[in-house]
Amino acid sequence: MSVGFILLMGFAAIAFWASTTAGAVVAGALGAVAAALAGFVSRTFVKSQETAAGHLRAYFDQPLEFSRYLAAERLIVDARLDSGQRAEILGGLVQAMILGQLPAPEAQESSRSAQTN
Repeated sequence: MSVGFILLMGFAAIAFWASTTAGAVVAGALGAVAAALAGFVSRTFVKSQETAAGHLRAYFDQPLEFSRYLAAERLIVDARLDSGQRAEILGGLVQAMILGQLPAPEAQESSRSAQTN
């Protein structure tokens, strides 16, 4: 980004000290093109960095997410639930693993009432 600004200032100086109008116009146009190209490259680099940061965040979040699922499984085993309750809770846990989030309690209640109707 600073290279684009330097090029723009350089071409502006050349345009200012140009002896002919055509030379000034050409130098100004080249400066504008150089600044636009530098802006495009900078924007592309920033987008690439944002995407890489998102992938890196997902990479480091995965073990934490998996440890939460393991902790939930251990709590279910230690809760001494009957098989129906355990199956229902494990089904919700599997859905959370597939969808990437736990369903809201209101959604669970509405799905239960829809299943019973």
